[in-house]
Amino acid sequence: MKALLVADGSGGHLSPALEVAAYLAREGAVPQVWYAQRPHARAMLAGVCDAWPSSVEIAPIPVAPSRLIGRLWQCGQLWHKAHRWFDACDPDVVVGFGGWVSAPVLAAAKSRRIACLLHEQNVVMGRANRWLAPWVDRITLSFPETQPGLAGRPTIITGLPIRGSIGHLASAATRERFGFDAQRPTVLVLGGSQGASAINRLMMAALPLLSPRERSTWQVIHLAGAADAPDVEAAYHDAQVSAWVAPFLSDMAAAYAVADLAIGRAGACTIGELARCGTPAILIPYPYAGRHQRANAALVETVGGGLMIEQAEATPERLLAAARRLLSDERLRAVMGGHMRSLDSGDATQRLGSAILDLADRRTKHPS
Repeated sequence: MKALLVADGSGGHLSPALEVAAYLAREGAVPQVWYAQRPHARAMLAGVCDAWPSSVEIAPIPVAPSRLIGRLWQCGQLWHKAHRWFDACDPDVVVGFGGWVSAPVLAAAKSRRIACLLHEQNVVMGRANRWLAPWVDRITLSFPETQPGLAGRPTIITGLPIRGSIGHLASAATRERFGFDAQRPTVLVLGGSQGASAINRLMMAALPLLSPRERSTWQVIHLAGAADAPDVEAAYHDAQVSAWVAPFLSDMAAAYAVADLAIGRAGACTIGELARCGTPAILIPYPYAGRHQRANAALVETVGGGLMIEQAEATPERLLAAARRLLSDERLRAVMGGHMRSLDSGDATQRLGSAILDLADRRTKHPS
């Protein structure tokens, strides 16, 4: 069975695609992944491509209204590229993981009557997946809350594929990697795979407000993105707060393993990984891109796994109040962590991989 998996290059789209591709390869299929150029996209391939060698980096499709001509040109280029690849490889199924790069490729596949499947990572379906949903053979979802908007469409709740390394318990060696004390609370600050300057600025503004005791007891892992990492590191140094600052961390399992509390965006993969680890969180959803992160964060807050602060309302004082409440109450963190874990979708990789294999098998036996 040959499969083409297409994803935007951000972590929320690409990480699940890579996990599923590795699963398909283990099952004897021949997957290829096309992904859009993004910061750190290649780093996410490290350690996964040993299982399957085929991946292709493609130019992202511009989404700004002022870039309409560029968007149409790039869509046309991808359409023709897909047809050339279909001629050479004759895939059994094409799978879209969101982002506009998937739209022309799946549209080309439908024009060739190749089986098509979508996976939606977020609670609210993204624009590209919404556009494709009426035309594909099957839609798979991370959350049942997405289903009401797809009445009459063939949907399967698979959950969200999460990196297999996520969820391991912390070890002394893991804490030593960050230079941390096991007896002190650890905060993990996440900006998503591309960093989040608004969260970085918020944290830097909050540091001078810490009490002397907090400065001497809190320890922080802060993934700040390449542009902000030097300033963020300097801010922790000036505040005399123990911190491990980096632009990006490919081994996120280590960071989750030592975290008592997370602060960050509310992308689907972040939610899924926090749920796998049972880590309570303060979520500041990205206010753009259709506000789908707000829906993710609202779901977490509804089940009791974390607190949501809208970016427009996020002040250093409000962030610190929420962090102090959670870091000072170990029992509350344990309760919230349990609620967060209730969102874990278990073996979503196998369920989604099986759905792809099943669709390919059905189309092989009953071609349209």
